Amino acid sequence: MFKEVALDPQCMAEYHYYGLLKSSFGEERGRFVVASVRSWVKEAVQAVKGSSIAPVKKKSIKTFLNRIQKNKDETLIVYPKDRPRPDDVCDEQWIKWLDTQRVHREFLPVISEREIDGSINFEKIIDGDEVWEVAPTIIINKTVEDIGSVLLPLLRLGGHLFIVDQYFTLTPNPVLMQILQDLQGLQSINEITLVTSIDTNNPKDVFQREFKDAYEYLPSFNLVVAPNKFFHDRYFITNKAAIKAGHGFSIDVEKGVQADKLSVNICGALESKETLEWVDKAINEGKAKIIKLDLG
Repeated sequence: MFKEVALDPQCMAEYHYYGLLKSSFGEERGRFVVASVRSWVKEAVQAVKGSSIAPVKKKSIKTFLNRIQKNKDETLIVYPKDRPRPDDVCDEQWIKWLDTQRVHREFLPVISEREIDGSINFEKIIDGDEVWEVAPTIIINKTVEDIGSVLLPLLRLGGHLFIVDQYFTLTPNPVLMQILQDLQGLQSINEITLVTSIDTNNPKDVFQREFKDAYEYLPSFNLVVAPNKFFHDRYFITNKAAIKAGHGFSIDVEKGVQADKLSVNICGALESKETLEWVDKAINEGKAKIIKLDLG
């Protein structure tokens, strides 16, 4: 549900791309520009300086871009940890960088006014090009494969992963095993906190037995056991984005009913923030207990 987009920094020489960057990227839009912030902003600023944009508008764009670089803002521009960071690609060589990245994993989409194979421009975007569109809600089967495919783009964004799902078990749990398997290549999530109402017996022993020696890369792991029905929906939340599903992220067998399908939505920043605040509140008030599973 989250797209990695390659946006040609030279596009910033046209004012409408400034509006596109501000209004159509970020966690609630389901799109992130993938780039090294410093290099991308430097090339974008040079493009703005050489453009025919009115001086007042130029100043606005440069101020916006410099703020992104100064604050190391990753709300719009990210660099997934598993993507290559070639040392031989210096500043102002975005095209060369793009070729390296597309070999590793394609972008959806590449945006440029230059003649780049498979790219789209602003005109195609406003015409509703399919590769640009992001569905706010998708319907999937309750299988490891389908659930894993939805979670994977979120995992690539990295950071601390919160799983808030009252029926999401520590074990046996094929979805959790798929997440840990995907992280072997990504190594993007440094901490996992599972918030559930399932109170596993001897969770530290279970963690040591089922996970500790099974995976070469294993994030630090916290288990929070909260009261049943304490949370409204079920969430996967990272530092940069979140998704939610009313029926949770566990697999199930087909029964020939509509409930066989799982509806997954992009979760807004305010809701994900409030959800994590509720986690803290439950722990601080003693309504939930937290156990650090990777500690003896």
